[in-house]
Amino acid sequence: MKIIWLCSWYPNERDIFTGDFIQRQAIAVSAFADIEVVHVVFCDKNYTSVQKVNSQLQETIYYRKKGNTLFNLWTYFHMHQKFIKQYRNAKGNPNAMHVQIPIKAGMVALWFKYLYQIPYVVTEHYGIYNRYLDDHFESRSGWFRFLTKWVVRGANRLTTVSYSLGDDMNQLVTKKKFTVISNVVDTALFQYTKPEKNGTFQFIHISNMIPLKNIHGIIESVEKLWQQRKDFLVVIVGSIVDEYVQLAKEKQLLNSVIFFKGEVPYRQIATEIKESHSLIIFSDTESQSCVVLESLCSGRPAIVTNIGGVKELIDDSNGYKVNVKDTNDLVEKMNRMIDKYDSFDTEKISESAVAKYSYDAVGQQFYNLYKTIIS
Repeated sequence: MKIIWLCSWYPNERDIFTGDFIQRQAIAVSAFADIEVVHVVFCDKNYTSVQKVNSQLQETIYYRKKGNTLFNLWTYFHMHQKFIKQYRNAKGNPNAMHVQIPIKAGMVALWFKYLYQIPYVVTEHYGIYNRYLDDHFESRSGWFRFLTKWVVRGANRLTTVSYSLGDDMNQLVTKKKFTVISNVVDTALFQYTKPEKNGTFQFIHISNMIPLKNIHGIIESVEKLWQQRKDFLVVIVGSIVDEYVQLAKEKQLLNSVIFFKGEVPYRQIATEIKESHSLIIFSDTESQSCVVLESLCSGRPAIVTNIGGVKELIDDSNGYKVNVKDTNDLVEKMNRMIDKYDSFDTEKISESAVAKYSYDAVGQQFYNLYKTIIS
């Protein structure tokens, strides 16, 4: 089976983090099919990078000088046309295309479907359809909304990373049956270790620290909990934001209760999770949180906001849900997590998550989906 992945986001030399979760999905599927990824990056010079990740996964990334809007659009289509021509000369038509994030890659998929009769799948990760976002779908340009609807309607299959995201797309984009297929966790990295008990309970928060992650709310909750008990600390991993550091300092929590670690390499995130007891995600909205999946695979229960796709990941067996922006509720759940921690079967949490989110589990689901559109 031969599949071309057309990716609107993908990690590259200019930004190694954007779309890293898409790359992990590609690695997962490459165990079941021959995958070639193509992605275009606009930057300050022209060059091409071709990398063989494994025997069945190759990444072609075109770096092209940025110009005006029309020039960039022409370049984007031209580079994909160059790629498909070379691909068809070498391998013939692919069995299918897989679009990761509808715009802009989906426009190419529509074009190739018309020219070469190649079916395509769309996978959406982006929580743009949630009205909590400043740039939510309905606030985007008419062209963006029209093209997104066109791409999704033309797809042979639609997948999302959560039921919540699929439902939002059905309301705002077009009515279409969708399949939920999760993001991937590197379970060789995020694997179970028994939590250490040293008298101090350690919470951890990991994010990109944007306002939607509600770091303010976490710090306020920590202050309230610290007034009740002194047997815990909170580690925050992500970009150092002066506003949050200053707030923790003003509340006399900095480097005594709250510790900002800054950005860390991906492999170190696994270490930070294993050194903690529980994850806190207090976001205003989430489509699906990769760090929650990683925490669960590591056997660490999580406290998450009862919203979006993240609420689908947590039940009484692996954590607690809190109301959006409700700091009193978060304090209550943090208290409960500390006091009732031994009631969680952390090894079982890990086993259950690995069965759902491993490379093999996610790759098999996509492979089965491809078979439904390949004649």
